[in-house]
Amino acid sequence: MIAGTMLREHQARREHLTIYLVKDAKLPDEQIVKIDRAKSPYDLKISEGVARLYAKKSSRPKLPDWAPFLVLNQDVPPDLFEGTRSEGAVLLVQHAGALFALSFGMGHHLINLDLVERDFGLRVTLNSIDPLKLRSLDKASHEVNPLHVRSQSARDADIFDLNIDPELDMVHAVTGTSEVAVFGEHISGRDALTINPPATLDDLPKILAEALTRRNRPLPERFAWIDNVHRVRDSTMIECLDDALTDALRSDPRPENLWLGEPEIVDWEMQTGYSFDQRSRTARHRTLQVDQLLEYIAEQGEKPSAALLRSISVHVNDANYQSIKSWTAYRCLYAELPMGKETFILRNGLWYEVSRKFADEIDSYFKRLDAEPVKMPDYQHANEGLYNESVAKENAGYELLDKKNISFGNAYDKIEFCDLVHDGRDLIHVKLYRSSATLSHLFAQGSVSAETFMRHEQFRVKLNEKLPATIKLHDPLARPKAENYRIVYAIATTKELPKDLPFFSKITLKNAIIGLNGLGFQVALARIDIDPDFLKTANYKPARNAVGSANSAVPRRSTTRRGGTQAPPTPPPAA
Repeated sequence: MIAGTMLREHQARREHLTIYLVKDAKLPDEQIVKIDRAKSPYDLKISEGVARLYAKKSSRPKLPDWAPFLVLNQDVPPDLFEGTRSEGAVLLVQHAGALFALSFGMGHHLINLDLVERDFGLRVTLNSIDPLKLRSLDKASHEVNPLHVRSQSARDADIFDLNIDPELDMVHAVTGTSEVAVFGEHISGRDALTINPPATLDDLPKILAEALTRRNRPLPERFAWIDNVHRVRDSTMIECLDDALTDALRSDPRPENLWLGEPEIVDWEMQTGYSFDQRSRTARHRTLQVDQLLEYIAEQGEKPSAALLRSISVHVNDANYQSIKSWTAYRCLYAELPMGKETFILRNGLWYEVSRKFADEIDSYFKRLDAEPVKMPDYQHANEGLYNESVAKENAGYELLDKKNISFGNAYDKIEFCDLVHDGRDLIHVKLYRSSATLSHLFAQGSVSAETFMRHEQFRVKLNEKLPATIKLHDPLARPKAENYRIVYAIATTKELPKDLPFFSKITLKNAIIGLNGLGFQVALARIDIDPDFLKTANYKPARNAVGSANSAVPRRSTTRRGGTQAPPTPPPAA
């Protein structure tokens, strides 16, 4: 009887353990733990290593905000609602040359999370999980406006059963069945490792050592693609990348892999230009370019830096020179910086780390892509619509379909078949390169219209009503032969295509091409040269005393004469 009692007393019960790995094992406790929120620590006895416990200070019980509404002036006992306390603790364990922080209850609020290793739990989990027995994963796309999604399964599932795209999605967390006995049956990982093993305090050293070993292993082949792209969230690493960006901005010559563009899609019909402040003397540029930003910074007597870019605004101006949208210049800057075996990308104010091997694989795909299939006129127009009209009007073989949207009762509602048709074969989609967001829209437009064209009779019937007589379909009810058409993505840019496309745009384009090829279409990429005069043109806000006069409708601008001789710009009005 006594032996049985002692066995029950020492039998390990299942414990919910949330484990963080601290970056630097030599850091003092007061940097890792928010001491002002914790009670005095206690050293605990443990089989190996050193363990110190910090308990969270308890706040005074607080009645819920809705309690007075129910009990004010009512005959109810005063202690009907007891209020709540948020108990929590952190256990720091030094073991195996590493420092771990285990949180209990609300204890994670005591941890300085800037000092823990990012993705520690994720890597341990991926190296410990049965790949066919996943239950959930958290993912985010690396689009300009990323979607954060949790995919769950009621039964054990393979990772690809959870709707993951290895090229377009980044995995942040995984939950599934553990293959490691000391971790228990189930395991989950993000920054922290979460497990429910049967354990006592003396079992911790063995558990922590196993976690550290698995964290340092390469990912299994089935999960290796997860290292292709991931967001940089370590604050120290971000500081280093910002320093490298500052060096790139100040270097001479400046690296070519820097762009300036809108971090999101805006209404091009309403905007007339961009400026870096709203003063009347400041130029309103037709396009965004890094050179313009650096010139502006120099005019302010400053040197470019990542920190300075966070304080400068990029304004979208309407016809009245008013700002209708603005972002920091840091958000508008796109940069690709190779460092060691990896490439780091700044987009929309966030840094991403890209495996160099993965980047090379994407680049090699485009070596098979047709370039310059159609020599198109230079771009020197205020917007794509005017350019398309000019091309169709002044050049033989082109038909204009821009803005001839087709209402169609599916998820896309109104579909634009293409902007231009050339020789009845090339379906051309035109876009002035402003940012990766505009390119994503361009590639999606080509994919959606081509797929709808092939799959839906009713769409072809409505399309045929808008097609010029020279290129009408003989029988819109018959499925077209995709091999008779070529989808052409025509991009107005000064960059070399496809080599100089932003990396994430290359991924989007690659997936669009694969889908179009699967339908039977040929796909090509065309660069539209931008007229140098167009790039140099700038408007200035009219002087206040000109508002309402006949001259107020005429923008002041710098001009460039044909032949390369630049005329002196019209001086901006006094501020």
